[in-house]
Amino acid sequence: MMAWLPIFFMYFNEGLELKEVLLLEAIYYFGVFILEVPSGYFSDVIGRRKTLIISAVSFAASYLLFTLAHPQFGMFAIAQVLLAFGFSFMSGTNTAFYYESLQEQGLEAEFAHREGKVQSYLRYAGGVAALIGGLVGSFQLKYGFAVSFLFVIPALLITLRFKEPRSSNKKIALPIEQLKSIIGYLKVNELRWLFVYYILVYVLAHIPYEFYQPYLLVLEKNDFSLPLNAALYSGILFAGTRFFGAFTAAKSISLAEKYGLKKLCYTSIFIQLALIGILGFILHPAIILLILLRSVSMSLTAAPVNAEITPRLKKEHRATYLSIQSLLSRFSFSMTLLLLAIPINSQIVNDWETVSMIFRYSLYAGIVITIPLFLMNSSGLFEK
Repeated sequence: MMAWLPIFFMYFNEGLELKEVLLLEAIYYFGVFILEVPSGYFSDVIGRRKTLIISAVSFAASYLLFTLAHPQFGMFAIAQVLLAFGFSFMSGTNTAFYYESLQEQGLEAEFAHREGKVQSYLRYAGGVAALIGGLVGSFQLKYGFAVSFLFVIPALLITLRFKEPRSSNKKIALPIEQLKSIIGYLKVNELRWLFVYYILVYVLAHIPYEFYQPYLLVLEKNDFSLPLNAALYSGILFAGTRFFGAFTAAKSISLAEKYGLKKLCYTSIFIQLALIGILGFILHPAIILLILLRSVSMSLTAAPVNAEITPRLKKEHRATYLSIQSLLSRFSFSMTLLLLAIPINSQIVNDWETVSMIFRYSLYAGIVITIPLFLMNSSGLFEK
């Protein structure tokens, strides 16, 4: 329950220049890039429970620092690194922990449909948190991080009560040997295709996520004047994307079984490219309703992709593989942010010219990097 998600860009840009905001975001994604593989290996060697405890503690420390620190670039950079610790130590380990816990009970065959429910509940909870974050952020933006701190404390207490799955207590290879094993999985057509797809859709889905807040600010400062505070409006809109995504996630497994995972993946990419293009060329309050589609891409395919990948991985490789997949996704988006920062001259992102340029450049780049996915061999991938 991350109540800061609908207001973080506004909070950063409240006291920092736009290029500093993008640099802060790049620091976070680069931090995850550095930590992702070590955290996955740590999880495979030390255990799922301890890794998830470190994640919860890191989230709590990050939120506390964001809440108490004045808008200083240095303090925010430290908080971003702690946030990177939280996400990287959670990424991959949560899926591995859940699958192995089911496996220990002889329920691994139910993983796909259970994962669909998990992804749905995750988004409903996130929607509630976003509503709260937007509401408290309308009074003071840093309150979004304060509420997130309160939410993560029960999560930490629950994590402390987790029991380590016996199936994860295996002797693990040295890092180099582990990495060689992970690369070996990518020789499989389906896994290689899904690996590239995951990175691509992650980048495309995070363009609207990162810049819809500036889009709202532009609307608020132009003749369209929004009737609500931008932070509150952002919270409502973000919650809407979560609720819409929750509904989609709950249906995702049945849709994959009916139409095939590959078709779902192509559909999710098309939705993101279309949304980015519309946001880049049209400035109008009615367009913000389309932002509800932002979460569809990853909601539509998250559970089916996890269900397709996870059982194919050996227990001793599972968290490391998923961490590398997540690592390259975040690194790719970090590089995207750095590239987008190059042509920006304005200090704050409240003008249509800047926002439009960001979305248009992202659309052009997205079309180009999507082409190789269509050319890759994906034989055997849930064909229908």
